[in-house]
Amino acid sequence: MLRRLTILALLLGLLPLMAAALDITDDELLLYMPVGDDGGEVLDEGPAGNHGIVAGTVDIVEGQYGLGMDFSADGEVAAPYIELNERSFTMCMWVNPRLEGEDQQCVMSQMQTNATNTSLHYRVYNAGTVRMGFYSNDLDAPAAVLADEWSHIVFWLDADSQDRRIYINGEQVAQDAGKSAYLGNAGDTIIGSWGTSGQKFNGLIDEVQIWGRALSENDVQDSMLDLMTFAVDARGKVATTWAGMKRAR
Repeated sequence: MLRRLTILALLLGLLPLMAAALDITDDELLLYMPVGDDGGEVLDEGPAGNHGIVAGTVDIVEGQYGLGMDFSADGEVAAPYIELNERSFTMCMWVNPRLEGEDQQCVMSQMQTNATNTSLHYRVYNAGTVRMGFYSNDLDAPAAVLADEWSHIVFWLDADSQDRRIYINGEQVAQDAGKSAYLGNAGDTIIGSWGTSGQKFNGLIDEVQIWGRALSENDVQDSMLDLMTFAVDARGKVATTWAGMKRAR
């Protein structure tokens, strides 16, 4: 009897966690790349189908969870234009930078034109600074990441309150307010470079997510996990592990 009560208590304790978890079938999940080698494509596992095309050299290697992408400063992954202008959104990813080579290296970008608020460029600098940039409208987190170590980076924007934040490993490390929202309405969504401007990333990237809303604090914590396995999956089955067993490709 005691054993049954203990099991029941454990199950009840898990319910709030499962209810709070991010859902990969959520229509506001605009891009989710847990990464796999699919004939030159990096597939979007979310509902939007914004699959990426590899240009240059992007090696598929061991990532934070299962497979990840190694850019080595000479490749990029280009997904289609994702409508981010004048709205709230959150970008999340695991990044393992080498912090060597060109000083300005983009982990994510989208460019209509290189003018204020129409070019999104999220960078890692060799000093470890992380930038959330909208071109002449930037938010920096100095010395936020270390070389050859995995860090989870979240770029967060609430367009209604004009509030921007950077989270590192689930902790808010930078914030500003009263800035214009991102206004760019064209351009591929690129991982690992700033498109024609270069600034190619030298390091590893895994578990790329773009959400069409400003994630809650709980969701920011959940975004650090492997979305393929830590919650109820798209088939409505409870995963056997909370993290770390990404599907093999």
